[in-house]
Amino acid sequence: MVFLKSILCGLLIFYSFEATALVSTKYTGSCSALAKESGKYPEKKVKGFKSEATYKKMQNANQLMADGNKAQAKVILEQIKNSSSDAFTLSVVYQYLARMAYDAGNFSQAVNYAGKVVELDALPVNAILSMKKQVAYSYYAKKDYSNAINWLKQYFAQVINPPVSDYKALAQLYYQANNFRSAICPAYIALKKTTKKKEKEPLYKMLFGLHYNLKDLSGSAKILTEMVNFWPANKKYWEQLFSIEYQQGNQLNALAVSELAYKKGIWSTEKEIKNLASLHANNGAPFTAAKRLEDGIKKGVVKSNLENLKLLARYWDQAKADEKAIASYKRLASLSGSGKYHYRIGNILFSKERYNEASKAFLDAVNKGGLSNTEAGNSYLQLGAARFYLGQENSAIAALEKAKNYKKTERNATSWVTFIREKQKIREQLRKDAEELEAEVAAEAEKSAG
Repeated sequence: MVFLKSILCGLLIFYSFEATALVSTKYTGSCSALAKESGKYPEKKVKGFKSEATYKKMQNANQLMADGNKAQAKVILEQIKNSSSDAFTLSVVYQYLARMAYDAGNFSQAVNYAGKVVELDALPVNAILSMKKQVAYSYYAKKDYSNAINWLKQYFAQVINPPVSDYKALAQLYYQANNFRSAICPAYIALKKTTKKKEKEPLYKMLFGLHYNLKDLSGSAKILTEMVNFWPANKKYWEQLFSIEYQQGNQLNALAVSELAYKKGIWSTEKEIKNLASLHANNGAPFTAAKRLEDGIKKGVVKSNLENLKLLARYWDQAKADEKAIASYKRLASLSGSGKYHYRIGNILFSKERYNEASKAFLDAVNKGGLSNTEAGNSYLQLGAARFYLGQENSAIAALEKAKNYKKTERNATSWVTFIREKQKIREQLRKDAEELEAEVAAEAEKSAG
């Protein structure tokens, strides 16, 4: 019991520490950078617009878009596109058209226009990368995850220090494609780069889901441990962590999670408190099980019905908390028409050598009835033994004779009766011998006196 308590105490400390280090699992441990974190893009000469007229048309189109007149802007852009063969000019036009198509929900057209910008390669590197990302997002919107992933990977191969949102997008794409293993690293890197607690939560949830889908229960538990520390009021995370530990067969870990959730007020329903009590009992701590259940009954969370009172009495009995067990069984006896609770009281009292009280309890048990054959036989057997120890031999034999009527106690009862009667015979013989000796002595004295 002491050993169990020390293990549970250690686990409670483990599950109650403040999360400071980022979670490490067998999958996240192998993650490496997906893009350069620092550096400069290669310098690239960009020619610009060839004519002032084209530049002014683009300014006009840009203003119209800013004013919300996208239809008029598109007319101008189409005119420029159809009248120019200059790579830079066409790239800028396709760049605008791609964004307009994306905003309008025409993702196929957005892919086409953005692809042309990449193909012409006449804009600064930043603009080309933006278009690669635009193509990826357009494919994503079309639910063409394979092409979306390919384009975003091209983007990551060239980009320097991309924003967190890009890592999130790549992780989400892999997730949608059911490529859970590949989704872990971009999600993990995104988590490392995220500083706001609120923004971390969906990433933790994604990492948990990915590990769980990969059947990495150990990794899932590690992630959930951090989640319950960051968001201790979220009951779902506690439930998931408990479930994962239980699925792994880590009963002590599951118990530690459940106990901590109880102490933090997360576990508060009848079902949760009864499950916690059951876990304590199953892991060799029936006294704590009884305390948890008793507290729940006192608070009115756990119903004070026959079923729950039976559990409470059993836990106290298993814990050898005799007085509490007796009190619980007495309460049950008052609610039940069966004598089985008097029988249990009798067993406890008999083991404590309180034979007078035990006799009464066993007698109440058989008089009230509702016992199994085994319980009835044992009641008479122990009633007989208790009466014997109280010096009530004839009453003891009467009870033992009844115990002989039950198969499982017949043999012991017969032995007891034989033993008591043999003892009585010996005592009677000794009495007779003493009387004879006394008579002889008296006769001899009388003879001497005469």
